[in-house]
Amino acid sequence: MITFYNPHHALHQGQFEMYRGALVPCHEVPARADHVLAELQRRKLGAVLDPQPFDTVALESIHSLRYLQFLEAAWAQWVAIDPANAARDALPSVWPTRSFRTDIEPDNFAARMGLYSFDAGTPLTSGTWVAARAGAECALSAAQHVALGARAAFALSRPPGHHAGADFFGGYCFLNNAALAAQHLRSSGLARVAVLDVDYCLIA
Repeated sequence: MITFYNPHHALHQGQFEMYRGALVPCHEVPARADHVLAELQRRKLGAVLDPQPFDTVALESIHSLRYLQFLEAAWAQWVAIDPANAARDALPSVWPTRSFRTDIEPDNFAARMGLYSFDAGTPLTSGTWVAARAGAECALSAAQHVALGARAAFALSRPPGHHAGADFFGGYCFLNNAALAAQHLRSSGLARVAVLDVDYCLIA
């Protein structure tokens, strides 16, 4: 089985997230993907490849262009507010409710970030866009591999993606890798695609 691995995932490494009223070290960290990669290699489960590039049109099959443009430019806009912001993550602090007008993007960065997010547990960092885009390309590469006839492919990527919406991030996710892969398979001619979300709880 071929694994498509995000070589840029560690560029997204948040310092803190808001959890139950306190800023705590981020739970979603690069070590998670590093551990899986080490196990894949130890068990010799197949080749590990970098993803192939995909243009923005592939991302627009799921996400709004306005949202993608926000993600790409957000870090530069955050640092432009105050150069000291380069040393700290951007976390949303206000959320314009969806009953307000959402067709007009706010001029204020804090309002704009709130418009495109649903929690304060998903920090945006200097490398978030590069890492998230490469992660989406892992999912698309795996889907393309299957669409071309492979029995299976594995996308090993972070930041994760399945909580992201068409125009919002949260739950540690920025681009919805699962939806992108499913849509790519549909666009490649598959009539039906199933998405199985497996979660687990480790009890010590």
